Amino acid sequence: MLDQLLNLIQQQGQQSVVDNPAIPNEYNNEVLGEAGNSITAGLQQALAGGGLSQVMNMFSQGGSSGGGIASLLNNPMVQGIISQFTGSLTNKFNVDPSQAAGIGQSLIPQVLSQFAGKVADPNDSSIDINGVMQSLTGGSTSGIDFQGLLSKFQGAGGDFDGDGDVDLQDIIARVSGGASQSGGAGGLMDMVQGLLK
Repeated sequence: MLDQLLNLIQQQGQQSVVDNPAIPNEYNNEVLGEAGNSITAGLQQALAGGGLSQVMNMFSQGGSSGGGIASLLNNPMVQGIISQFTGSLTNKFNVDPSQAAGIGQSLIPQVLSQFAGKVADPNDSSIDINGVMQSLTGGSTSGIDFQGLLSKFQGAGGDFDGDGDVDLQDIIARVSGGASQSGGAGGLMDMVQGLLK
């Protein structure tokens, strides 16, 4: 995952960082590396804080969330990543805060949009959501098929909770609905009582 992310950062960072006079040339590689650190740390923080559906939603929609870069700029998770990167530019590399904010708002959403697009692209086998999640969680999600879970609920009829998107809440709604239709507590209680006789 990190190789693909760093490649995208280097491609997108040419104009935002390398050709930018606000960044001294001797810091170009460090600044690009800091962008990668900010993105991975931001995604890990989102996952650690219970934001799995937010991360999965971004990747399942190819980063666009229906509105492209503007939509990513309005995403609180992405705003947090931009803020972290901007702070690093200011504190570590003495970049003027307003210039740092401009660099962050330009570079981070472009990279995330392209990265999520690669993850969501069925014709790009170089990276998938399962690999991303394993990388972000240090391998603790091994065996969980995130791609399979989301793909089963995408498209027509996948929005079970009626919120206008297809995400993990739809999976929960489907499971909850199925559990309540199969007898709920009464059916379970009957089964337990049958075992105790």
